Amino acid sequence: MLSSSDIKKIKKFSLYPSKYGLDRVFSALADPTRLEIFRLLIGHKDLCVTDIAKILDLSLAAVSHQLTILEQSGLISRERVGKMKCFSISHKNPVLKSVKRVIQVGRNYSRST
Repeated sequence: MLSSSDIKKIKKFSLYPSKYGLDRVFSALADPTRLEIFRLLIGHKDLCVTDIAKILDLSLAAVSHQLTILEQSGLISRERVGKMKCFSISHKNPVLKSVKRVIQVGRNYSRST
């Protein structure tokens, strides 16, 4: 059984948002389409909205919506190249390196089974 000081410590850390936004990261990746977009960006740097839409057979509006959510979660970053918006994995969040590894291992595991 936990002591009251242990309970206070746990409450202190569990009531505050994650330092690295893990709640937003996992919420964003919980959607299959966003997860697939993130996987595409792991394997290919600087994909544009039109490229992603063609690869996934989705409308530009649907892809743009999903990319906005991924960008707001801190997973990806956007760069404008002329009239096109291109996206890549964000390197600002140090936790993303681990998230990328987990997703890559998951991809390799699902292919081998």
